[in-house]
Amino acid sequence: MKMRELLTFSMLLSLGGCEPQLKGHVQGNINVGNDKQVLLSTVTQLLPYVGYPRTLNAIRCVNEVVPEPG
Repeated sequence: MKMRELLTFSMLLSLGGCEPQLKGHVQGNINVGNDKQVLLSTVTQLLPYVGYPRTLNAIRCVNEVVPEPG
């Protein structure tokens, strides 16, 4: 489940323009045990393939769903 949810997250961020669905899958990843660091590491690894704008959109979505503590 963890890998499947992470792959779904990766595919949605690669498509671009799917931010509402991406946010849902950010929460889905959190629910199955993938933490914020795993999601940000995945986005970072995908940067050369998906481009900077989609990377920034994905980071924004992750930060909106899982805000920094404090």
